[in-house]
Amino acid sequence: MAVASPRPPATPTRASLPVVVQTSVEADAEWWVEPVKWVALAVFIIVPIFALLVQPLAGRVVWTIVVAALPLFIVLVGYHRWRRICPLAFFAQIPVRLRRPGTRKASDWLEHNYYYVAFTVFFVSLWLRLIATNGDGLSIATFFVLITLAALIFGALFTGKTWCNYICPLSFIEKIYTEPHGLRETNNSQCTKCTACKKSCPDINEENGYWKEIESRAKRFVYFAFPGLIFGFYFYYYMQSGTWSYYFGGSWTHEPGMIWRAFLPGSDAQTAGFFFLPVVPRAIASLLTLAACGMASYLLFGILERYVGVWLKRRDAETDAARVRHVMFTLAAFTAFLTFYTFAGAPTLWRLPWVFPHLFLIAVALTATLFLTRRLSRRQKEFAEETLGRSIIKRWAWTDMQPPKDLHEAFLIHTIRAKESARGEAHVLEAYKDAVRETVDNGFVTREEVQLLESLRNQLHIKKADHEKVMSALAEEERALISDPTKQISAEKRLQLETYARALERYLQRGLGAEGGPDDSFIQQLRDEYRVTKDEHAAVLDDLMGGEQGMASRVGEEISLIERAAQTIQALERKPAPTNDFLAELLRRRRARSIDRLMRGLSFTLEDEAKHDLRKGLSSSNDAERESVIESLRAIVPPAVAERILAAYRESISLKATLPTLTDMLYARTRSVDPFVRAVALYALCERDAVDTELLSRMMQDEHELVRETARIVIERAMSVEARGTTALPLGTVEKMIALRGAPVFSRLAPEHLVELARASREDFYDTDESLCVEGESGNEVFILLSGEVSILRRDDEGEDRLVGTEGVGTLIGEMAVLDPSPRAATVIATAGGVRVLRLNGEAFREALEDDPAIASGVIRTLAQRLRAVT
Repeated sequence: MAVASPRPPATPTRASLPVVVQTSVEADAEWWVEPVKWVALAVFIIVPIFALLVQPLAGRVVWTIVVAALPLFIVLVGYHRWRRICPLAFFAQIPVRLRRPGTRKASDWLEHNYYYVAFTVFFVSLWLRLIATNGDGLSIATFFVLITLAALIFGALFTGKTWCNYICPLSFIEKIYTEPHGLRETNNSQCTKCTACKKSCPDINEENGYWKEIESRAKRFVYFAFPGLIFGFYFYYYMQSGTWSYYFGGSWTHEPGMIWRAFLPGSDAQTAGFFFLPVVPRAIASLLTLAACGMASYLLFGILERYVGVWLKRRDAETDAARVRHVMFTLAAFTAFLTFYTFAGAPTLWRLPWVFPHLFLIAVALTATLFLTRRLSRRQKEFAEETLGRSIIKRWAWTDMQPPKDLHEAFLIHTIRAKESARGEAHVLEAYKDAVRETVDNGFVTREEVQLLESLRNQLHIKKADHEKVMSALAEEERALISDPTKQISAEKRLQLETYARALERYLQRGLGAEGGPDDSFIQQLRDEYRVTKDEHAAVLDDLMGGEQGMASRVGEEISLIERAAQTIQALERKPAPTNDFLAELLRRRRARSIDRLMRGLSFTLEDEAKHDLRKGLSSSNDAERESVIESLRAIVPPAVAERILAAYRESISLKATLPTLTDMLYARTRSVDPFVRAVALYALCERDAVDTELLSRMMQDEHELVRETARIVIERAMSVEARGTTALPLGTVEKMIALRGAPVFSRLAPEHLVELARASREDFYDTDESLCVEGESGNEVFILLSGEVSILRRDDEGEDRLVGTEGVGTLIGEMAVLDPSPRAATVIATAGGVRVLRLNGEAFREALEDDPAIASGVIRTLAQRLRAVT
């Protein structure tokens, strides 16, 4: 229902809007950042005044002291602290402080090419130094004033930190020297009111942005060209004069009026462009030197990347392109840092007593070595694990002690404490699920990366099957919330809407109790400040006011899923086959989960009998019965929800006509959020010879290993038929799952456990009269018959083998010797034509027996049948 925006108790002002504040602990830990920020701002303001008033010292102080110290300062204090200290950032944020922030957002072109833009601004700034601002106080003052005005104008026109992220010439330099993370962990530098001005915002999480952009061509160009550009800048002093004394002597720091001569042909040592070709204007000569050195550096590091990649892959076969690129970025940053401090500050530093320059260079070398070793050892997988680990620690359940800072120690304590509780395992899984959900939703880790966090799962003692269940549940949550714009968003958009929701909530808390009509202008003002759209505002307001609309949408999604599953199940049941039966069972499980969520979402208060009837009706394969149950919901749920349910049901019915055949339905199921459904649907299409190139290409890019493996097998089968006219290749995991499910013992096993058994088994063939197992021998394997028959022989009192029975396809053999460490009770041999079996390791079978009571009951039934047969 629509909710009016209430008027606040007093006339609203922008100053009354709530803000996000740091905790007292965080503020105490970084108390010095704010004073340093004001000192830096004062220095920045004084620089142009000083340059105008003290011309002889302007260039020396500005370039060999203030600017020369800047990279080292950034590395030591860290990226986020520098972002809060930076004077240019202060000027860019003045419109925000005046409550008149910009509203434009950076274009898609700028989003993809901002590295080139910032690099160009920096390139031009270096060029201006060589032709104007090095030793001219007026030029220095003009440059500082113009770049300050640029930051201010961008802050007034564009939202958030557009200047800092996209334009500022320091934006990529501060990243190069601190990515993927600094020498110390620091609080982030996110805006108080996030407007989602940049994807993978470095102010929220610098390392996340680094790994997201690791394969960016623009980032690669800037990283690789930067060391050469730095060298080219200092090398030009030699190219202009023919001697290094021109730079190290510092005469360049006092050259007023250089700009007026820079574009004229040179005539002497002072006006020459190159010492060996004086006639070339200084502006052209310096431009060529910078461009040539930058391009040479780019090409050199590009060539080196290939050789480094080969060397890394020789040492570690699992090295991927992102790892190689990370190593190269680290080497480029290290080279640029050392190159810069080989020259920077030297004209002034070497005028001091010898101890000072030597101590300074030692500090530079130590800092460079520290960030080199820290960066080289960093891996994307570690970032993903730490991000997930922090989310787990946030859910620390043990109130008698604080979570340790060391992540590994936290895992150990968490695991030990969990074992002390009867509900420990469930608690660990719930914490793991919440942590994965938060980390993936925030965009710090992708679903593919979570699949790879094996070491983290091992530390938490989370089984692969449990991990699969968690990922499946999260995938269904993702589908259920697909229509909610506050959920399918990036970390930056999430922060934007969360801060907006807090501001709106405080306003509502004040305003709902006040008299008077609604003040929509205040809400509009609030939306403008946070750059929130009408739909996003409606979603946030809906959530704050109880979420009825959101609930209606989610309920409608569940109804649609139930109906789609029912239609496919009916089609599969009309064409019985092992693969179709397995897919139908998977869809029944999905439908049952949807019904559970539907009933929880509607908060039913029905009697048990009524709940049973409702569940039975929704699970029915009869269209009329399902429609009748859905109609009956109108008397139970709110009208808005009822209308959404009926609309979703009618839409599903209308879509039924667009999927007239089983093949069409199978294609639709390949887009299911359940990876098991996707994989089996693909295999079913393969059996029907209905797989096309587009489908295989999409499935090969799937996030789940099982789906990708199935797609590979389908391709290999097709190639085998073309090459040899046969499809006789080893069974894939999906085929093993179908075969295992054919055994009555495993028929009720959940797919998460079934896939583990399939991966632990291997296919084998036994010729006629060949023994699978021999009476009296020890054994640690069970066999599932895939084709053929076996004879069961037992030795009688006279030592002769006597036939006691035969077993066919789907039979489980050898389980007694695995469950009870005793010799085999019978000999099993293949009959005429041989048998094809799956051999399952005994340990895997015992684990499955412990995890799933369905297997235990199946084994008991099998043993009982055999006892009856013997007697």
